[in-house]
Amino acid sequence: MMKKIAAVLLTCLLVCCALSLSGCSADNNSAIVGDWEPSTVSIRGTTISYSELETKGNGFSLKFYSDGKCKIVIGGVSNEGTYTFNETSVDVQYAGKSQKLSYDHGMLTLKLTYNDQTMLLMFNKVIK
Repeated sequence: MMKKIAAVLLTCLLVCCALSLSGCSADNNSAIVGDWEPSTVSIRGTTISYSELETKGNGFSLKFYSDGKCKIVIGGVSNEGTYTFNETSVDVQYAGKSQKLSYDHGMLTLKLTYNDQTMLLMFNKVIK
């Protein structure tokens, strides 16, 4: 009887281990894979809808692929690059530059500084 109980417990333990490891798949990028578009912009403490900006071709967008590659458009300039996602941020490398985006509750935030002015662009994933 003890051998049966031990066998059942061992089987349950192995199943639990297998299920917990299945969450550690190689596709940990799935949360960010896809197209992202800016939703809001924060400049000097004021937040407005991105659509209120008159970008005139100087747009922003992000696209992340499951293989660690990406396409990033900043101020209308498009670049191919690579990224690393670690659940709270995305490190992007493109055109000899590095950019860190923060990730929180399904939103990516890109921080840009130009002429001593900081701008935060908040991106939402495009749902198709």
